[in-house]
Amino acid sequence: MRLIVVMALCLILCCPVAQAQTLEQVKKQHIEKTLKTAEGQQIKKAVKKYSEMYKIDEKLVLAVIMTESNFNKGAVSPCGATGLMQLIPSTFAARNVGNNIWDIDQNIHAGTKHLAGLRDRHKGNVYLALSSYNLGGARVPVQGPTPEAAKGYVNRVFYHLSIIETAKI
Repeated sequence: MRLIVVMALCLILCCPVAQAQTLEQVKKQHIEKTLKTAEGQQIKKAVKKYSEMYKIDEKLVLAVIMTESNFNKGAVSPCGATGLMQLIPSTFAARNVGNNIWDIDQNIHAGTKHLAGLRDRHKGNVYLALSSYNLGGARVPVQGPTPEAAKGYVNRVFYHLSIIETAKI
């Protein structure tokens, strides 16, 4: 107990008072810091290249990456979704963009191509395309509605998109 009190006093006396930050500010700083690294530059380059190729909003792709993996190229979900864009290996293979799901360029290429295909399947409806990205294309009707299970995911993507739009990237 005495150690905790000493540590608290040290923090109060020795450290400058930090301003409270909102979650949005913390996430924005994380995005900006991450995308300035060498790996972050690779991510930005691949996102720019493939978002232009498939005519999909670059910042939307970044928002999907943030939502799926928080920019962690080594992320693996409990169901086996892998990499920055959290692709199931069969989805990655079906996109015919390479054979290394862990590769930043190939993962973003496959994920962006997949997202663009879902957007086209849903006749430009990005909300339904994101629902399909989350749940699997066959689980979301072409004309909707969005299944309840995907609404939270889609809202998180748009929340991250709003943060990315204000970030200095």
